[in-house]
Amino acid sequence: MPKKILITGASGFIGQALIEELLLHTDYQLVGISRYKQKSEHPRFEWKQGDLFSLKDISNAMEGCDEAVYLVHSMLPSASLAQGEFYDYDLIMADNFRRAAEQQNLKHIVYLGGIIPKNTELSWHLRSRLEVEQTLKAGNICVSTLRAGLIIGAKGSSFVILKRLVERLPIMITPDWAQTRSQPVYIADVIKVVSRVLSTDSVKGKVYDLGGKTILSYQDLMIKTSEIMNKKRVFLHFNIIPIGLSRFWVKLVSGVHKDLVYPLVLSLKYPMVVEESVHHWPFPEDLSTSLDDSLQLSLQSAPRAKFVIKNTFHGYTPEKRDVRSIQRMVLPKGKRAEWASLEYFKWLPQFFSSLIQVEILGDRCTFYLFDPSIKILILERSVERSSVDRQLLYVTGGLLAGVQKRGRLEFREVLERKYVLAALHEFRPALPWFIYRWTQAIVHLMVMKAFEEHLKWIYLKDEK
Repeated sequence: MPKKILITGASGFIGQALIEELLLHTDYQLVGISRYKQKSEHPRFEWKQGDLFSLKDISNAMEGCDEAVYLVHSMLPSASLAQGEFYDYDLIMADNFRRAAEQQNLKHIVYLGGIIPKNTELSWHLRSRLEVEQTLKAGNICVSTLRAGLIIGAKGSSFVILKRLVERLPIMITPDWAQTRSQPVYIADVIKVVSRVLSTDSVKGKVYDLGGKTILSYQDLMIKTSEIMNKKRVFLHFNIIPIGLSRFWVKLVSGVHKDLVYPLVLSLKYPMVVEESVHHWPFPEDLSTSLDDSLQLSLQSAPRAKFVIKNTFHGYTPEKRDVRSIQRMVLPKGKRAEWASLEYFKWLPQFFSSLIQVEILGDRCTFYLFDPSIKILILERSVERSSVDRQLLYVTGGLLAGVQKRGRLEFREVLERKYVLAALHEFRPALPWFIYRWTQAIVHLMVMKAFEEHLKWIYLKDEK
């Protein structure tokens, strides 16, 4: 019976290319997960609707699958109001995926991450890739890790930014990061590698760096791109340009969302070159496309940049106003997520000096203002979906809560219990949106930051 493969990030440019390859050259049954309802015309490909921030959704989508390909990176906003850092969003989705894989007895995960330079302090963009890798490997599932630097492909964010810069700037003043070496790899070659990992047992469960044949600086890459595009460009190097100004300028010229551009530019100061200490891909014929051919093929098939940017690189377009807020907090040694949630409800009245009180009866937690009759928020603990390492509470009422579908608050342990993530998902406020954003939303963030300091104080006290 053919294998059934789940592909996350199936609507992205790598996911689309992978699906096309697998449908053309294998007999696999494929499943893609999407936040929106989608239909497939191919008999071997099925779309399932689900949100990667929901463990239940992922587990349902994964049911019956043998293996999975994880292509998700969450630098773009995922809600009408998104509070928190993209790397914590990445972390919570990866943790959901690992937990679901264990629930559904998945046999194998292929993860496409980024090349990790050695002996250097990483940017959060690269550190996030490593954290996702570590999180997926934290369970008992076989995980194959493929690390790539700049992937050349017509609809890829890095390539679109590169093409846009060359198109729009006849004179480019390049900062220091433009001199950093990289080893670009063609999208079709990456797809060949992913496909082979799914079919070849000897390469499963290992880490491979993927790079093309040419190593060059980002400035040299822009020069080569301009030559292939037959555009005369002048490049002037100044090493005094601050990286903050560089990333703002790249965002302005390219038109790509700042949440995507900023982390990418920060990572360009690190060499994206295949590491000698990492396994070399044992099938060199899979990585045989030259850089010139990669750029030529990508430019030939590239749609208009404006179309790609508008439809791909501007993040989540909500149907209704919703809130996602995720904060990472240090978890004191010996403590669990269950303890952290109870500590939060115990600490909150102290923070508000009795202005807000918390009442816990069984699995119901009620927040009230001054008097128990003024209930501002009601949470119900999900007994069947909570555990010592993850506590899940659904928003069920209160004056500050609008009509909820799946509004929920959770506390979960991550990265070998070093941290606990406090996350509010799909919350819909009762207050008018403008008022909410400048009152309740700010208060929520202040409270979570204060609770983060509270846990840090407990951690340091216990260390002493």
